[in-house]
Amino acid sequence: MKDEDKSQVQTIDELQQRVTELERDNAELQQLTEQLLLENDESVREYFDIYFHAHDMVISIDMATEKVLKCNRAVMKALGYSRAEIVGHPIFKLYHQDCLKEAKKLFRVIAETGEIHDAEQTLRKRDGGTINVSLNATTVRDENENPTLARFDWRDITRRAAEIGGLRSENRQLKERLSSDSLEHPEVFSDIITQNPLMYSIFRQVESIAVTGDTVLITGETGVGKEMIAEAIHRLSGRSGTFLPVNIAGSDDHLFSDMLFGHEKGAFTGADSDRRGLIEQALGGTLFLDEIGDLGTEAQLKLLRLLEDGQYYRLGDDTPRTSEARTVVATNRTIESLMTDRTFRDDLYFRLRTHHVHLPPLHERKEDIPLLVTHFLKRTAKALGKKIPVPPPELFTLLSTYHFPGNIRELEGMVRDAVSKHKGGVLSTESFRQEIDEQTSVLHGGALPGAGEVGFAEALANARSLPALKDVEPLVIAEALRRADGNQTIAARLLGVSRKALSSRLSRARITTL
Repeated sequence: MKDEDKSQVQTIDELQQRVTELERDNAELQQLTEQLLLENDESVREYFDIYFHAHDMVISIDMATEKVLKCNRAVMKALGYSRAEIVGHPIFKLYHQDCLKEAKKLFRVIAETGEIHDAEQTLRKRDGGTINVSLNATTVRDENENPTLARFDWRDITRRAAEIGGLRSENRQLKERLSSDSLEHPEVFSDIITQNPLMYSIFRQVESIAVTGDTVLITGETGVGKEMIAEAIHRLSGRSGTFLPVNIAGSDDHLFSDMLFGHEKGAFTGADSDRRGLIEQALGGTLFLDEIGDLGTEAQLKLLRLLEDGQYYRLGDDTPRTSEARTVVATNRTIESLMTDRTFRDDLYFRLRTHHVHLPPLHERKEDIPLLVTHFLKRTAKALGKKIPVPPPELFTLLSTYHFPGNIRELEGMVRDAVSKHKGGVLSTESFRQEIDEQTSVLHGGALPGAGEVGFAEALANARSLPALKDVEPLVIAEALRRADGNQTIAARLLGVSRKALSSRLSRARITTL
């Protein structure tokens, strides 16, 4: 017999088998219907509904033999088996091999406890495929409380399992990405000098939010590099337009409106011609508004309306225009405190911070100081036409003790000043020392802030009695030496004494240098 003929015979056999099953189903349906009509038995009605109408798969099992006694049509439809292939066979025939051990363990639990709820299982289909189900099981027990029968209700959750699996996979990938140092586009961040783990996590956050097109709020102290992050967001977004940064500090409502929206000729005195606003200039690009915390309340309302509906009006024109620029804003102020003072609108704040990126100050990423100094030395020396100076090791120790209120911008200024005064050989630390002393005196009254100072003050405030000065002095000197990495000259400057005075105190207190 030819292969084609064999295939046709096989198809005919399968069709005949299916017809036989349908005839048997119809006969049982007729029998149940007649019995229901004649007896009006509630149990028959329940079985009728379960067998023919239930969407969930229902199956009855003999607990002693672990064999299937009954199953409804939903079971056969979902798994592809005939009744003859299910009824009279062990229940475990229907489970996928990978979860068979777990299914048998759960079966014992059902026998012991009498029920189980929302247990997830994997069943095996006749064609080799699988479906995920949620199991609810109950048992019937004899007079000795031994289980005799069990009813399994399976609900198909294959789609839900796939969705959950997809979410778990996406979540796992996101965690892996956030926990690793790998970046999809490291070239975008090449101008940001850092080896700080927190900064790398910020880079990964920026990569994730850049493609959304949503508003981004960037916060951080002055000089931490907020504009560089804003530009990175623009470059990663793939937007075709330009990146347009503007500092709006000191702008009143009229100046802000004119700057942002533009004006028509004759809109006000001095408006001699039409002028495009920044929104139009950033068409298809990114508008970066720095110092958003300084914006007046009326200007805040106009910005909120722009962000809400994307429309604006030029001054002197009643024709609405649509913005096609993405908005990224930044501030070095704490907006939450401004909202408490009622100087910043709550609704604008929550509209702005669809995504929030906070940049740490330099004193929280001190491991970056040597990298930044080296980078600024090279750039400044090249600009001034000088040979790149060699920084002494004690320079990095000195800088690590400073709080840097002006952050990276302040450090760059220090390096530029030192290189401009440099004559040759090893770079002098004197200009750095002078700058630190001046800023320390002006900003902190002679005391450098540090992580341990608040804790020390609190400890004194909570103490029942104050320690003697002779007992405190060695602790303060030891802390200064720790911060100065054992350099007595730097430690002396931290303490506000001369190098000779510190040496004398060290001898009296018998404190060894690090």
